[in-house]
This record gives sequence, C-alpha cells and structure tokens, in this order.
Amino acid sequence: MIDLNKKLSRKLRRVMGVYAAAAFAVLAILAALFTARLRDFRSETRHSYELSFEQTAAAIDALSGTLEKCRYATGELCHSLVSEAYAEACAAKSALSTLPFSTVEMEQTKSFLGMTGDLMHGLCTHSGEFTDDERDDIRSLSDAAAAYGALVQEMRGALGCGDLEMDCREKQLQNILPADGSRLLSAAFFDAEAGFPSPGELKSYTRADAAVPTQYVDPAPGRSAAAGLLGVSEDLLRDEYSYADGSAAYSYGSVSVRADADRVLSLSDSRLVCESSVSDKRAAEKARDFLAAAGYDGWKETDRYRSGNVLIFRFTAQQDGALCPGCCAEVGVALDNCAVYSFRAPESMPEGKLSWPLDAASAQAALPDSLTPLSSRRIVFEGKPCYEFDCADGDRRVRITVDAEYGRELAVEVEQAA
Repeated sequence: MIDLNKKLSRKLRRVMGVYAAAAFAVLAILAALFTARLRDFRSETRHSYELSFEQTAAAIDALSGTLEKCRYATGELCHSLVSEAYAEACAAKSALSTLPFSTVEMEQTKSFLGMTGDLMHGLCTHSGEFTDDERDDIRSLSDAAAAYGALVQEMRGALGCGDLEMDCREKQLQNILPADGSRLLSAAFFDAEAGFPSPGELKSYTRADAAVPTQYVDPAPGRSAAAGLLGVSEDLLRDEYSYADGSAAYSYGSVSVRADADRVLSLSDSRLVCESSVSDKRAAEKARDFLAAAGYDGWKETDRYRSGNVLIFRFTAQQDGALCPGCCAEVGVALDNCAVYSFRAPESMPEGKLSWPLDAASAQAALPDSLTPLSSRRIVFEGKPCYEFDCADGDRRVRITVDAEYGRELAVEVEQAA
C-alpha cells in the first residue's frame, strides 16, 4: 500500500511538472507576442506623432514665408497674400492640435497663431495698399514667425538625431515613455515660447477688428450640422473653441468638427490608424456617401492618394457639365475600419448659369500654331466658362485654358514628362 502511494505521488509530481512546464512555455510565448505587439504599437504611435510634427513644422514655415512676402506686397497682391496667410495660420493651429501635448506647452503659440489669423482676416476685408501701421504689424509678426520657425526647425533636427524624445498621449503607456533624464519634445516647445508680440503691441490689431465688427452667431445651427454629419446627438458634442469668422469647433471622442451656421467646414480624427483591411473600392463608396450627406452630391472624383493607412479622395464640383477645378472637397477614409478620417469643404461654390458663346474649335484658335491639342474639356476657371486644352510639345505636357467668351488665353501650365 505504501509503495502504491509512493508511485502515485511520483506520477502526480511528474504530471504537475509537465503542466507547469507547458504553462510556463505558453506564458513565455504570450509574453513574447505581447512584447512584439507593444514594440510595433510604440513604433506606429511614434511615427504618427512624428508625422504630425513634420506637418506642424511645415505649416509654421509656410506661414513665416507668406508673412515675409507680405512685407513687400503692393496693389492687389496685398489682399491675395493676407488671404493666404490667414489660411496658413488656421492650418498651423490645426496641425498643433494633433500633437500629443496639453495646451500648456503651446498656449502662447496658439495665441500667436490666433492673433495672426484674426489680423490677417481683418486685412482680407480691406482693399488697396497696407497702411503704415499695418505694415509695421506685419513686420513684427513676420519677425516673430521667422524666429519661432527657426526654433521649430532646430527641434526637428534634434528629434531626428535623438536629442529629443517624442511624447505619448496615452497615460497608460507610461512603460514606453522615455527614461528619466530624457528631454521631451513638449518641453522644447515650452522653452521655445518667447518673443511673441502681444495684441497691445500691434498698432492696427484693434482697428482691424473694429473694421469688421464681430456679430453674434448662434452656435445651434453649426452644432446641428456637425451632429447630423457625425450621426450623433447634439448633446454628445463638446464645445472646443470659436473662430473670428463665427464658426465653431466641436469634438466627439477623437473627432474634431468645425462648422458654421450653414455647413460643416472640416473634420479631423486624431486616432492612430491601424493596419489596412478595407479595399479602395469600399473606401471610395464611403467617401461618396459622406460627401452626399454633407450636401455635395454629384461631385466628380478627380484624384486620390494615400497618406499612411488613410486614403484621401478629392472631388470637384461640376457646373453645366463642366468641371470647376477651383472648387474641390477632400474626404479621407481610414483603411482599418472604413470610417471618415478627415474632411475639407470647398472654399467656394459654383454660382449662376453659364453660357458658352464659342465652341471648342473656335477657342482652339487662341493656341499657338506650334501646338496641337490632344484633348479638350469644358471647365469653369475663376468663375468663367473656359476650355482646357491638353497639348504635347516634345517631352513637355502643356495645358492651356482659353476663355469661352472672348477666346483669350487665361492660364498656361507646363509639366516636364517623366
């Protein structure tokens, strides 16, 4: 009996040892898989945030360049450049919001971009030359943007060579944050915030605002448009901030929407897009359905391109069967779950009826004798009915736009063949 018990005990120990070894092996495999997935996620997250920082640096650099041009603008170019600077200030502010920082690190930067955008928006309503005060303010803003842009480029280089580490937005991922003693990009942004002019230092800032008195805009219609496009209840939207033009920004989860009283102007999602699992055809159907829901039904897809795992579609308006190249909307679709990831509404819409006094053959007479058009199409160029002729000249592709009313050339584009 004792021998039997000993045999059973030894057998039980062997069985338990086998189970323990198997359990250890399974845990080791799971730990290895988890570590690999964590490493991949860390890499994807860092790549996404580094791409956001690249876009931020590019936006600030573009704003600095346009403000530099404004210093020397005269005549009609004044209005054109301040309009461009206003758009770039909005783009830079939007790019900053995609970085994994709190508002503390970039409070002054956002304030500077907002002030610049407000001033440029005010100057957009003026006609003719800048006043002396306005030129002084533009020079101050240009100097500040150039200095700050140089600091951002330095941070870009430091991030590339490893002197700076990218932050992580998710607090639960503290185990993948840089070790103590490392310098984070957010700290560099915080240190770089200096030298921005205050509103009181700008001579024309208050006058620019006074020239276009701000009117109260009921946020309810914009909230309604944003909620309708997202397919959620209005009370689920969170108020974020408002713009000088009366539009407002709302957020729902990781999605931010900007809308005015009439329509949704833009949409962006800050989440990280995972591996692609959606076909381009399905993404295109999603983009067309979303565009129709936004009020732009019947627009023609004219371009598409990928940005990471996001497929971006460009749609162009049509008027009387003619394309309107200057009237485009963009829809980005995430290829992991086929959700709309970004949206940019057109800046203008086709208006009125168009007439085409000349046919394509008559308009072709405006082309130089050395060019023979390969194809032609009707387009609306700067609100005018036109014909666009696609020509070849040796290894060059020449695209010429001709007015359909007077038969005059309005634009020429030349592309070198690859």
